[in-house]
Amino acid sequence: MTKMIICTLLLFVTASSFGQQTNSTQLSINQNYLRKSKNQKTAAWILLGGGAALVTTGILIANGSFDNAETGAIVGGTGLLSAIASIPLFIASGRNNRKAMKVSTYLELRRNPVQTTTAQGFGSSLAVSLKWNL
Repeated sequence: MTKMIICTLLLFVTASSFGQQTNSTQLSINQNYLRKSKNQKTAAWILLGGGAALVTTGILIANGSFDNAETGAIVGGTGLLSAIASIPLFIASGRNNRKAMKVSTYLELRRNPVQTTTAQGFGSSLAVSLKWNL
């Protein structure tokens, strides 16, 4: 009797625990590169726009009076450095975008109908795809 209870409990435990994840929330490689590229491009545009605004403000401050020329030069120089700092971000964004276009992966756990001798059921199969553009 105890063997029957133990076997039944083991059957219920193994039936309720399925070790594979059916919904994968992990992003594919190209989605990661595209998201990274978008974030870098946004940061680059913010740096460039902020730098242009600071350069313009610095010029306006310096032209206002001779006493504020030093302050205008500091503000304009800060803006110029900000605009220059945006260049590597634009380059990195383009590089990550090209990487995303070269590689794409796909991973999915599919449930396929399986015909057996006694009945028809469903079996799981893993679909993996890797696309590499040269």
